[in-house]
Amino acid sequence: MLRKIIFTITLCAASMLFAQQATVSLTVKNDENENLSSVYVEAYNSNNIFLKSGVTNDKGSIELTEIPQGKIKLIISEAGYIDHIKEYDVNQDNFSLGTISLIPQKGNIEKTVLKEVVFRAETSTYRTEIDKRVVDVGKDLVSAGANASDVLNNIPSLSVDGQSGSLSLRGNENVKVFVDGKPSNIPTSQLLKQLPSNSIAKVEIITNASAKYDPDGNSGIVNIVTIKSKREGYNVGLDLGMTKGERLRNNGSINGNYNIGKMNFFGLYSYNVGNSLMKGIMKNYTLGNTQDFELLNNNQNQYFKAGFDWFINDKTALTLYTNQNFNYSPSDFNSFYTYTSNPSLLEQNISSGTNKGHNQDYSLNFKKDFKKEEHNIELDALYSFYNGDGKVNYTNQTPSFNTFYQDNVGENTNLRINLNYVNKIEKFGKIESGLQLRSEGTYGEFLTDEISLGNPVADKTYDFQRDIYSAYLNYNNKFNKLGVQLGLRAENVQENADYYLFSTTNQYEKIQNEYTELYPSAFFTYDITDKLTTSINYSRRVDRPSPGQLSPIREWSTPTITSIGNPDLKPQFTNSYELGAIQKLKKGSLSLTGFYRKLNDQIFRYVEVDPLNPNHQLLQYTNYDDTQGFGFEANFQYRPYTFWNFNLSTDLFSSTIKDNNFNDVKSNPWNMRFNQNFKISNALSIQHFTMYRGEFQFIQGKMKPMWRMDIGARYSFLEGKANLTARFSDIFKTFYAQAAMNNPYETTGEFRWEAQTLYVGLSYNFGGKVQTRADKHNNTGQQNSGGGIGF
Repeated sequence: MLRKIIFTITLCAASMLFAQQATVSLTVKNDENENLSSVYVEAYNSNNIFLKSGVTNDKGSIELTEIPQGKIKLIISEAGYIDHIKEYDVNQDNFSLGTISLIPQKGNIEKTVLKEVVFRAETSTYRTEIDKRVVDVGKDLVSAGANASDVLNNIPSLSVDGQSGSLSLRGNENVKVFVDGKPSNIPTSQLLKQLPSNSIAKVEIITNASAKYDPDGNSGIVNIVTIKSKREGYNVGLDLGMTKGERLRNNGSINGNYNIGKMNFFGLYSYNVGNSLMKGIMKNYTLGNTQDFELLNNNQNQYFKAGFDWFINDKTALTLYTNQNFNYSPSDFNSFYTYTSNPSLLEQNISSGTNKGHNQDYSLNFKKDFKKEEHNIELDALYSFYNGDGKVNYTNQTPSFNTFYQDNVGENTNLRINLNYVNKIEKFGKIESGLQLRSEGTYGEFLTDEISLGNPVADKTYDFQRDIYSAYLNYNNKFNKLGVQLGLRAENVQENADYYLFSTTNQYEKIQNEYTELYPSAFFTYDITDKLTTSINYSRRVDRPSPGQLSPIREWSTPTITSIGNPDLKPQFTNSYELGAIQKLKKGSLSLTGFYRKLNDQIFRYVEVDPLNPNHQLLQYTNYDDTQGFGFEANFQYRPYTFWNFNLSTDLFSSTIKDNNFNDVKSNPWNMRFNQNFKISNALSIQHFTMYRGEFQFIQGKMKPMWRMDIGARYSFLEGKANLTARFSDIFKTFYAQAAMNNPYETTGEFRWEAQTLYVGLSYNFGGKVQTRADKHNNTGQQNSGGGIGF
């Protein structure tokens, strides 16, 4: 009898338990009634215990099974939209919530839910804020497994040179690059190669910076914001990839976090190793010679990041982290000369060397929110130290046989301390203010045993220090449909430099400069309709001479080029104006922007034949008269169907540069990018990308047009935790550079790098569930918004 009673009770309990399970279904759409796929949905019980989660399919629908009946809390998160958080009473086996429409975020909202690790957006999205454009970087196939250079090269208005790795914004290389709102001591070309693409959450393009930002860089600021997960429990993401061009390269990374309530520990490690080859040919019709060359680099880059967030209470947070970058790059350069007058004569220049560097960043951020919304104070500090050593051994047979070495040793230090205060006063507007100290030091040594023109080339050292003391004030307000932001920044700059030339005469030069400048800014937006917004803005910016541009001591850069600076060189200032409009469409958006730049005291680098050696060229710097530039940009995003979306962007720039005779030379480059994505199924996606870079002028001549086409595919499995990616870049092998130069000699050149490559990668993600509590300190240390960049 007892066994029967136990069996009956057990059977009833099991029946009751089974009856209490339900399947909850819903469909997620946006404010324009379009289905939203890959949206993350999670369910909690009344005690806030996690039950289940998943992502919506291509129709925006999802079913959560085995949900206990009763009260549950549902959280729906999607990048660019406000979180949907609501309680529901599940009272039947099949419980349908119908359609839930997400509300898009508007204005400069601090809380941005990024689909970290598994739930990152499928494709990149573009949006505009009052003083910057933001690209939320998705899992784009054309840059999967690559580095930051490839990510930025696919973004409108940005270009990365395939040979030098230099970054330009709107056709201008005077752009400042930040990572997580802070500058890096690493040269931009190296930095972009070391940052893995899957570590980038978004890219902020600040073409016309307000007074709260550093005024450096006349074309603007590019801020790369990296991913820092705040997911509950432990979470790990692994990525492995292989790139095959003429040589083989490998990359890998691991990132993750461990969240235990008030403490969140995060980290990232990535490596990138392998050989890369660049070939070129230059024909000098004036001197009658042809130069063929090859440059083989064996890059070994490692990037390490570790830190923690301490959420002291709901309104106070502290973040500490460090970045460690290691670079080791042996290289071999071979150059062959043949002569028109004597085709059988072959002369050769050979060099082999090693570049190695280590950069260390140490960052602290403390933020205190007060009771009132948008009322806080923030202390942000950064200390960076970089040391590098580049050694090269030369064997030259042109113009005469000689062997020698060059050794460049350098150190850079950067200290920044920012104190920011924000207060939104009811019926008056928001006030932003801050103080900043920037201390930048550069030390370099140049050692060589080279003999030139019968005399030893002297060793040299330089020690350069620049201190900047800044203060800014910004006012923000919205008057019905009119948005206003007015700002003023004041900076005092003090520069001290010592240059030593160790020769028979032992030359010593000292440079001291001090100046104070004001940098005003003004931004206005007007909402013509709910879907059409216009804007107009203005800012003043500066480009300060570098230590090398100021150096009065000759530097033997290559066997045929001599470089010398100008200690009297002054900063160049830019007054920048922009006019734009954004039209939201039913299934996309269209943005148009025009800009005009006026440069005062332009820093100009010109080339002439070295008066001490007619076989050498001399590179010099000077300030020239005012110049101007203007341009136009257009970006069109559209989703004709739920399975297909595309982005088309184009830009046209016009600028004036000077040739060696100080004559005006007009440059009018035109660029185009077309990116389309096809979601074949929940597991399979395909992406197609085409870009065109038009002809443009430079000091010595012009670069001819070039274009490329890429295609990629991704297959997801293991419930989306794993992804297999393949990408074929530069399908038709058309992405290479061609130059036609007439200054100082009549020359043509062709430069080819490994643009045509095949990439195969595998990623896997595992760990706990998404952190759901609203984090008011989301910008600390990692995703700096507003004054976080530079201030």
